[in-house]
Amino acid sequence: MQTPDKISRLTYFKVAFVASAAGIMTYQFIFGLFDMNLENPIAIWKLLCKSFFVAIVSALILGLLNALFKFLPKTNKSNL
Repeated sequence: MQTPDKISRLTYFKVAFVASAAGIMTYQFIFGLFDMNLENPIAIWKLLCKSFFVAIVSALILGLLNALFKFLPKTNKSNL
């Protein structure tokens, strides 16, 4: 197991990316099913693609922010 000092930015990115992508995609897909007609299989595929795209883009942003903020220099509040 790596110590927190040895963990790379990629590890922080992957953890945030996978967790947020799975959650966002599930949320988008489940709530989209309530709003659509389930008899149309093309609409289901469009919803699945839309939720996948939204999840990937959002998770990329959140993962990059997580990796960036984990490595910013920490300031001491007494110096402020």
